[in-house]
Amino acid sequence: MTPIRKSSIDKKDTTPYIRVLLREQCQQIAVMSRARIVVGDDKDTTVDTFFPAMVRVPIMVKNNNIVVDKKVYGPMITVQSISANEAISIDGQDYRGSIFFIATGPNSMTMINHVPLEEYLYGVVPQEAIPSWPMSALEAQAVAARTYAIYTMNNNKNKLYDIQPTTKNQVYGGKSGEYTNTTRAVDATRGVIIRYNGRPINALFHSDSGGYTENSENVWGTNLPYLQGVKDENQSAPTATWLVSISKKQLEEKLYHAGKSVGTLHSIQLSPLVAPPIYTIDRGVSGRIKSAVFIGSKGHVTISGDALMAILGLKSTLFDFYINHKPTTMSWDRKQEKIYHTFTKNNDMIYIKGHGCGHGVGLSQWGAAEMAKRATHEDVNFYKTILRHYYTGVSIDTIY
Repeated sequence: MTPIRKSSIDKKDTTPYIRVLLREQCQQIAVMSRARIVVGDDKDTTVDTFFPAMVRVPIMVKNNNIVVDKKVYGPMITVQSISANEAISIDGQDYRGSIFFIATGPNSMTMINHVPLEEYLYGVVPQEAIPSWPMSALEAQAVAARTYAIYTMNNNKNKLYDIQPTTKNQVYGGKSGEYTNTTRAVDATRGVIIRYNGRPINALFHSDSGGYTENSENVWGTNLPYLQGVKDENQSAPTATWLVSISKKQLEEKLYHAGKSVGTLHSIQLSPLVAPPIYTIDRGVSGRIKSAVFIGSKGHVTISGDALMAILGLKSTLFDFYINHKPTTMSWDRKQEKIYHTFTKNNDMIYIKGHGCGHGVGLSQWGAAEMAKRATHEDVNFYKTILRHYYTGVSIDTIY
């Protein structure tokens, strides 16, 4: 299938369009708008049919063709409102721009929102940041989201769509998810992106670093010089520190169901978590677990930090185990707290004290909000200070 309207950022004064996946493997759906709906042909050049405002228009796929209100079209159509001020509504969710319906099988179609990048960001920033945060934090999030979108667009030019609307890329709520404050932040930073050596960066971000961000190579194995660990400010984050408890039996069962059983647990081999920066083989610079060894009656198994986080259902990989000893403090302490990693009896209780939420690479959203609280009226464009803190050695440039 030829990609629709390859996205372009070559023209200095032209806002690029982005192709956002809305749904895959869909057989039928209905659309509606407050203004009349226009259906275009598969070449997106000829207006074919108008449908009245506020009327549900059924769309389905049959034999590799798109069918609109019982009329058979080709393998691809475009649907948009005749008014630029009105959105297309799908299952109560409003979207700016146009929607492409593409047959991807005899009874399967894909829905893609083709929308100007700035309008796309209107629906992203309020999903990724809290709209009541200081404006500098919202502006930093807008620039990071714009940069990430362009980086992703550049890597997906020959694919059917550029980006997904979930945490796999960045969350997109369409027009229904927009807020006034976050729209202002997008408009105030229009066309601004982050670059390293002249190229848009992979502007990763996460909810809460837990006090220190992580080097990219310790999470994904690739060393990106602009994604290096830095001290973070996140005292106000609800996930700054968290505590989970689990019995030895429950832990053994979780390891068993994950295919990591070592029988009866004897001990956990893991460097203690102390205040960062940390330089051990099994932890990243922030203290995030790269790997831990579980030793038991049937041998031992090494589990990566990401796998361990998934097995235990934790918020991040920045944590440590305390067997039969509840941690004495719930805050960071530069003094090493005694760590208990050895099991002593069958009914051992394990306390897991952790910090932060998310992968920990790049911009910390809660940390950015904390930094933004320090901005004064004299701090013009303080969002740039925030971005330069989290992304090492970058330039912040306006490209359109």
